[in-house]
Amino acid sequence: MKVLYLTSGATGSGRVVRGISIGNAFRRNKVKCDYTILSGSRFSFLADSLNIKRLDIPLENIDRFSQKECRNTIFYQTLVSQNPDVVIVDLIWFTLHNFINELEYKKIFLCRQVDDRFFSIDFPGNPISFQPENYDRVLSIEPFKGSFPMESINPLVIRNRDEILSRDDAISQLKLDTDREVCILSYSGHPGDFKRVKKTYSHLEDVYQMVYTTTYEEAIFPVMDYYNASDLIVCGAGYNSFWEVIYLNKEAIFVPTRAIFESGERRIKECQDYSFNENGADQLVDIVMNL
Repeated sequence: MKVLYLTSGATGSGRVVRGISIGNAFRRNKVKCDYTILSGSRFSFLADSLNIKRLDIPLENIDRFSQKECRNTIFYQTLVSQNPDVVIVDLIWFTLHNFINELEYKKIFLCRQVDDRFFSIDFPGNPISFQPENYDRVLSIEPFKGSFPMESINPLVIRNRDEILSRDDAISQLKLDTDREVCILSYSGHPGDFKRVKKTYSHLEDVYQMVYTTTYEEAIFPVMDYYNASDLIVCGAGYNSFWEVIYLNKEAIFVPTRAIFESGERRIKECQDYSFNENGADQLVDIVMNL
């Protein structure tokens, strides 16, 4: 079976990390499949550290995905040449919209919290909107309600609880003092945000041993592997950081990141008390295997 995870990732590493989470789940569940992340993300290299196969293509202007131009895109040509059995589409519905019904593959759409405005595009003379009936399954991967019906699965996280380092091993690998409390500050957001957040929370250095990491520099990846070392985590309120912390039930300070269609403030307000045990990535693998 050949599975292709499709995403863009024009800013940030979040969508690529979700793809890695799915790849890990296929491996963890001992599913024999050819799984590949297809993206235009500058952070696609993160897949290499966990030996997840990737295929990089350049980002193309949204106007290229009009009815007239879409089949001339590198995206279309690459997708068709791969001829997968299953495509998992992370948000980028518009890239397939004008030819999706020609595709004989099984199709799954993944949707995190996103503003309803994201699901319509006013192409000149040919406005388009998301059509959930074009997909075999439409899945919400965190608790939120949008403008169309979706099945719900748990959030996707990169590791299960039993896969990350113990506290002693994490502290040892980070070369920390076992007698002092630890704070991990992990923040990426947009270029420059890390320095701002680091400065804002610099007072924590008086109390904790600080571990700093951001994908814009030489990052600790996946940082979740080391979260058992922490007594406090400072991180973004983006999808992956937020749900990793919630899944592990860690003490945290969430710092929202500016985004056009996503609200970290809403995620904090509506989901901070949510809990789950089964990794949504494992649930997704089960869905793929039963299409």
